[in-house]
Amino acid sequence: MSIITQCPQCATQFRATPQQLRASEGWVRCGQCDQVFDAGTHAVSQRVIPPPEPEGIVPLRAESPAPGDAVDEPASAPVQAETLFAESASAPAGEQAHATRLLWLGAAFLLTLLLLAQWVAHEKNLLAARAPALQPALGAICKAVGCVLKAPQSPEFLQIEASAYDPLGEDSYRLSLTLRNTANWPVAYPAIELTITDASERPLVRRVLLPAELGVRSEHLDAHSAQELKIYLRSTLAIAPGLSGYRLTAFYP
Repeated sequence: MSIITQCPQCATQFRATPQQLRASEGWVRCGQCDQVFDAGTHAVSQRVIPPPEPEGIVPLRAESPAPGDAVDEPASAPVQAETLFAESASAPAGEQAHATRLLWLGAAFLLTLLLLAQWVAHEKNLLAARAPALQPALGAICKAVGCVLKAPQSPEFLQIEASAYDPLGEDSYRLSLTLRNTANWPVAYPAIELTITDASERPLVRRVLLPAELGVRSEHLDAHSAQELKIYLRSTLAIAPGLSGYRLTAFYP
């Protein structure tokens, strides 16, 4: 049922529907002079009116029902509209979360590539020795960044066999040893540490012999090969009853 209300300022009469009155809690605005007033207080009649031409009353609030809503729709309609609005507004947040995930995935991928590059740079010599098919690619990378491929340093695959430390007269000595590579790939020649010990195996003197002093003619020892080395030394520490032995250790400085 609609009512006819009269503007208290310009005396213009308008029709107000129950939907409009519920939405604005009874307050309406005059379509002629824009005066805001209580439609119930200034009602002049209350009767059923067939749907007329467009209305001249504008509700004060935005929560008014849509034109297709039922007449007896509960007052919770504005809450439903607010909920729908909140759901539609969540779309940009979802897109932002998706973009954040992509950013983190990209950062993780770049970090993985960086760690892989560091590992390849550290293990390039061993990779080239164990996988000869990778040597062209690794060589090209080294050429680009200014590094050089060399035989890997693998002391765990080196064995010292059949060694001897013999005096030759006066202060001259000859160190003889056989160096064996047990790996399936070439390894770089190591340095040899010679330690002279007393009867209690306490070190008396040490001497480190670098690969250049071992008399080798190659930069690496081939896979499953052995090399006999003889090094002549001069020492003021004579072999005497107080001296009982020596030790040899292969290592990479």
